[in-house]
Amino acid sequence: MKIDIKTAISIGALLFVIAGFYYTTINDIGGLSLKVRGLQNENHDIRKRLDSLDKKTHRLNKQLRELKK
Repeated sequence: MKIDIKTAISIGALLFVIAGFYYTTINDIGGLSLKVRGLQNENHDIRKRLDSLDKKTHRLNKQLRELKK
C-alpha cells in the first residue's frame, strides 16, 4: 500500500489534532471534577450548619412558647 507524503502528513496532522483535543478535554474534566468535589464538601458543611441552626431555632421557639404560657 503506497501513501504519498501529503496524505501521510494530513493523517499525522489529523491524529495530532485529535490527540490534543482528547488531552485538553480530559484535563478540563479532571479540573472540573475537583471543583465539583470541593463544592460538594462546602455544600455538606453549609447543610450541617443550617441543620444546627434549625435545631437551635426550634429550641428557642419552644422556650419562647413556654415563657408565654
